[in-house]
Amino acid sequence: MPREKRPVRVSLFVKFAVCIMLVGIVPVGLLVTVMQNRMVDTYRASLRETYEEALSYAAYSIGTQLDACNNLSKFCFFYDYSSDGVLHFDYKRFDTLRSILTGEAFPEEENLPRRIEQEMSLFLHYLNKTDATIEATHFLYVPEGGQPILYHRGNYTNTLFDDERFLQAIRAEEIDRESRKLLLFPTHSFDYTRVSDGTKNVLTVGRNYYDLTRAIGQERYVGTLLIDLNLREFNNVFEHLELSPDSAVYVVDEDGNCFFSTDASLIGAGLRALDVEFDAPAEEGLLLSQQVEGYGLTIWLRLSGIPIETQLKSIRNLMYLCIFSSLAALLIGSIFFSRRLTRPIRTIMNEMAQVETGQFKHRIPVTSNDELGELTARFNRMTEELEHYTNQVYVARIQQTEAELTALKSQIYPHFLYNTLEVIRMTALSRQDEMVGRMVEALSDQIRYLIGTVSDVVPLRSEVDILEKYIYLINCRFDNKVEFQFSCDALMDVEIPKLVLQPLVENAFIHGIKPMQGSGRIRLTAQRSGGDIELTVMDNGVGMTAGAVRGIEALLQSDQPGRKNEYQWESIGLKNVHDRMRFLYGPGYGISLFSTPGMGTVIKVTIPGDLQNKPATEKGEDACSA
Repeated sequence: MPREKRPVRVSLFVKFAVCIMLVGIVPVGLLVTVMQNRMVDTYRASLRETYEEALSYAAYSIGTQLDACNNLSKFCFFYDYSSDGVLHFDYKRFDTLRSILTGEAFPEEENLPRRIEQEMSLFLHYLNKTDATIEATHFLYVPEGGQPILYHRGNYTNTLFDDERFLQAIRAEEIDRESRKLLLFPTHSFDYTRVSDGTKNVLTVGRNYYDLTRAIGQERYVGTLLIDLNLREFNNVFEHLELSPDSAVYVVDEDGNCFFSTDASLIGAGLRALDVEFDAPAEEGLLLSQQVEGYGLTIWLRLSGIPIETQLKSIRNLMYLCIFSSLAALLIGSIFFSRRLTRPIRTIMNEMAQVETGQFKHRIPVTSNDELGELTARFNRMTEELEHYTNQVYVARIQQTEAELTALKSQIYPHFLYNTLEVIRMTALSRQDEMVGRMVEALSDQIRYLIGTVSDVVPLRSEVDILEKYIYLINCRFDNKVEFQFSCDALMDVEIPKLVLQPLVENAFIHGIKPMQGSGRIRLTAQRSGGDIELTVMDNGVGMTAGAVRGIEALLQSDQPGRKNEYQWESIGLKNVHDRMRFLYGPGYGISLFSTPGMGTVIKVTIPGDLQNKPATEKGEDACSA
C-alpha cells in the first residue's frame, strides 16, 4: 500500500517572518531606491503627458463647438419660413433668405421695410435659440448698388444695438467676401449693445451668403451672417488646468490674434504686436501646442520653470506617503495574521467546552498545514474516538434498557386498561344501561387508537371515525351541544399524519362552541391545492379577537410548548400539530387560522399530497366539503 504523502509543514515563525519581509521591509526598500533614481524624469514625463492630453481634449472641444457653428451658419441657405406660414415665390429653398431681404417674397406688402425687418428678426431669433452659447446674431445685408443694412437679434430688441460699434468690433471692412468657409473674427468686447457694461467678451463667427440663382461662378455676394458666442465653453475647457501664476494658455490664429487666454487682459489682443512670447518656452519650463484642425487656430500652453527643489519636495511627500502606507499595511497584516493565529485556538476551546457537556458530533475544519492545523486534526480524531466509545458502551446500554421498559409498559398498561374498560361496559349492559356501554366502548376505541400500534400515517377515514366517537362523548356530556358535519368520500383513502385532526376539533369545541349559548356546529373539509392537501376545521362559535389570533400565531412561530396561564398550559394541541408538520415536511406546512368575533373560527392544516398509498377514487374528485 503506497504511503500517504503528507503536506509540507511550515512553522508559524517562518510564516510570520516572511509576512513582515514581504509586506514591510522589501516594498519600502524598493520604493525608496526606485523613486530616488527616477523621480525627476518621471515627474517631467508625467507632467508633459498630462498636459498634452488636456490640450488634445481642449482642441477637440473647441473644434466641436466650431463645427456646430459651421453647420448652424449654413442655415441661411436652407431657411424656408415666414411669419404668415407661406412664402410666395418660385425659387428653390436656398433662395428664401435673399427673397426676404429684397422683398420679392412679399410683393403685395404695403410697409415692405417693416415686414423685411420683422422676418429677419424671426430668422435670427431661430438661430439664437439653437445654442445656449449664442449671445446675439446679426446679418450684414449689402444690397446691389446700395448701402449696407444691419439686422440684429439677441437677448434684447434690435434697437438696442449700435451699428457703428458693431462694424468696428468685427472690422467689417476686412471681411473676405469671396470666402466660402466659416469666418472667424478675433475676440472683442460685447459693448455694442446699449445695456452692456463692456466687460463681456465674445467670439464672432460668420458665413457669407450668395445669390445662388445666377450661373455657377457668377454668384453675387448678398451679405454675411454673424454669430456672437460667449466664452463660457472656453472657460469650461481650461478651468480644470492647475497653472501657476507665471503660466498661461493662449488660443491664437496664424496672425497672432488672441481668441482666448487664461490671462484675461490678453483676450482679443495681437500678441505679436505686444511682443508676448506665447510660442517661446520659458526657462526650465515646458511649451506645448495643439492645433484646432480646420480653423487655423493653435492652442499654446506655456508653463513657467519649476524649481527642482519644488519637484523634490512634491515627490518626497509622495515617498513619505508610500512609506506610511507600507507601515500601515504591515500593521494591518500583523493584526490579520495574529487573528488567524488565535481564531483556531479559540475555536478549539469552544469545542472543548461542548465536549465537556457530552456533545461529540462537532468537527473543526482544518484550514492550514501548520502546527494549528495538526492540533485541529488531532482534536477531531479525539472527539471522534470519544463519540465512538460513548455510543458503543454507554448510549447502547441506556437505549437497550429504555427499550425493555417501553416493551413492558406497552404490554402491561394497555392490557390492564382494556380489560378494566371491558368489565365496566359489560356491567353497564347487564344492568341494561346501553348509553354507558356505548360511552365506554367509544372511550375504549379512542384510547386504543391513541396508545395502540404507532403508525406514521393513517387513512383519513380512521381519523374521521375517531372524531365521530369524540363528538359522541362530548354530546353525551353536554346534551347534544355539537353538530359534526363532514363529507369526504373522494379523499377518505388519502393517508394523513395520525392525530392531526383531533386536536383541532377539540380546540374548536373548547374555545368556540362550549362558551356560546345553545348548540354549535363543527365542519370538516378537505381539498387538494396543487400538490398539497388542505384539511380545514370550521366552527360557528364565539370566535377570537385580532389580538388573540396574533397571540396564537406568535406562539406557533415560537419555541414554547404552549401558552401558560395561572393554572396550566393552553394551545398545546395546536402547537404540537404545527410543530409536527413543520418538522416532518418543512416550513411550508403547518397550521394557519382565521377568526371573526361572534362568527367563528377557521383552522387550516396543510400537508403534502403524496402520503397516500391507496388508489384514489375517480379522477377529478379531489375535493370534499360538507
